[in-house]
Amino acid sequence: MWGEPFRPLAAAAAAWGVARGARVLVVDAANAFDPYRLVREARNRGLSRAAALSGVRVARAFTSHQLVRLLKEELPGELESLSLVLVLGPVSLFYDEQIPLAERRRLFTNMEDILVTYKARAPLLLLQPPLPRGAVNRRFGRLLTPLLDSLVQVENRENNRIGGEGSIKSGRSGPHG
Repeated sequence: MWGEPFRPLAAAAAAWGVARGARVLVVDAANAFDPYRLVREARNRGLSRAAALSGVRVARAFTSHQLVRLLKEELPGELESLSLVLVLGPVSLFYDEQIPLAERRRLFTNMEDILVTYKARAPLLLLQPPLPRGAVNRRFGRLLTPLLDSLVQVENRENNRIGGEGSIKSGRSGPHG
């Protein structure tokens, strides 16, 4: 999924997983996961705050190097006990112009390979917020297309206000990110 409203979607997906008895791993590369929203979403599904928070593990990365290291070295052992992996902003960190494009591409390829192994072991949901308008080399998201079973674009029609009337587009074409 990609688009807005992003934070509510992330919290709803995590709460949905916990409500179905899944252990949920949230890999947050967009610095967007909101535990308060998770608790609200969990309550809407009849879950306690404790059940929601204990059922979700959040790991954050702030650079593309950290993201790849986290996925490759820190989290593989966690997959055995998890049944849902959410990756928030899988392409967001690869638009850092301070890192040479060749290095970002190499890291991105590493991340793709790792996500393929994750997907073979647990359901994988990629949630991508819109990229900044000035982002160059906007094709990283398209490179994730082979990982996708389906693509859903969510848009908010009321000036990107959360809670406004939204629309959902579904298909197989890759995200523009």
